[in-house]
Amino acid sequence: MITINASANDIERALAELYRLATTGTDSNARHAGSFLLALWNGDQHPLNVTEFKYLEPKPMRQAVQLFAFLMTTGTSLHNFMSEEAIAQVAENVSAATGETFNNTLKRHPNGAHHARPAATPAPECRTLP
Repeated sequence: MITINASANDIERALAELYRLATTGTDSNARHAGSFLLALWNGDQHPLNVTEFKYLEPKPMRQAVQLFAFLMTTGTSLHNFMSEEAIAQVAENVSAATGETFNNTLKRHPNGAHHARPAATPAPECRTLP
């Protein structure tokens, strides 16, 4: 059972451990913890897929629920507790774990322009039999 009651120390520890997991981990827990922190930072840009969130192991799940409950009941933002540089590290690790960096390099040209396919060569003229 997950309890939502938490002291300030519990919330601080939860945030620190979720951040450490999200920035240094390489497994699915790291990816899910990172996605959770990114959603708390900017839910419009990083929506949370709740069906994937359920795959967190019990300890990080409890910490995530405690952090979420704290932020929602107090009306505070994660911006008050994390810097932009810190959340950028989370985003970098999550994108590496999900392969987004690799996929984005395939889709975009290094200077940001999309590769355009060359125009097809025109078909030869039709021949008629004599």
